[in-house]
Amino acid sequence: MTSTLHFRRFTGSLLVFFLLCALPCIAPSAEPNQQATKSQKAQKEPAQKGESEEKAPFDPSKAKDAGVGMPTPYDKFIALDQVLTKTKVNWPQTFRKVAIDIDPDAFTDKDVVAMILGVRIADGVMAIKAKDAELLNKCASDIEKLAKKLGVSDADLGRARAVRAAANKGEWLKVFMELGFFQQDIMKKIDEPEHATHGTLLIVTGWMQGARYTTTVIDENYSPETSNLLREPLLARALNEKVGSLPADLQSKPLVAKLRDVLPQIEKILNVPRDGAISKEDVEQLNKLATEAVKAAMGATS
Repeated sequence: MTSTLHFRRFTGSLLVFFLLCALPCIAPSAEPNQQATKSQKAQKEPAQKGESEEKAPFDPSKAKDAGVGMPTPYDKFIALDQVLTKTKVNWPQTFRKVAIDIDPDAFTDKDVVAMILGVRIADGVMAIKAKDAELLNKCASDIEKLAKKLGVSDADLGRARAVRAAANKGEWLKVFMELGFFQQDIMKKIDEPEHATHGTLLIVTGWMQGARYTTTVIDENYSPETSNLLREPLLARALNEKVGSLPADLQSKPLVAKLRDVLPQIEKILNVPRDGAISKEDVEQLNKLATEAVKAAMGATS
């Protein structure tokens, strides 16, 4: 599971960070320059005085909610590879153990379609980690068909073909980037007012499927260190709040009721100290709860 606020992108062991540097503006007149110089000096002096002082400790109560984007399990996959140095994770086997097999044409209810789409996006990320072109092609095809059911146009689905083409060439870095852009294209469409509830359902079930992958690997390679990779109670709480804010008519649907049932339980399990551990029994319970939520969506084919 991962706490990604508005798309942590979320490849192999390579992490690309784009740093944006703000450049100071130069005013054309002398008077503004003098004022800017005085302002900079005034700001610099307290900084110099406090250079030797320690930073104030982080205060969680002052943290602001920036919203919840589409979480990706990829950062957890990378972390597991780094922690499990003595054991090489068989990612293709993990994919086949956890991934769902669906017929996109079997789903017509748009709320259900959004949930299955979230699950298949998580499967697509796992297929990239497994570096299996055949598995990824199937995921990309399913994602494309499901997205169309939510009104995403052919023009916005061009990246699905780019994903498959790169996978067939074994260009996995390009695959990862293209899938990330593809997800963003889908989310832009789903962020429109008429799809507000669909975005929530997609995000929550996508996170649940990612949790199934990570808990499967951690359960098979359990240690306190690996279990701590699951710790993200604030994300679970934010997802629970998003589900709780869905319209009343949607709240009564069994698949949403299942989400409301399992999310508080998941949050409780994940709420451990920063250096704490989640017991093996609780890791297994997390997997069970996430599986129940995904299976509830899978069972709603109308």
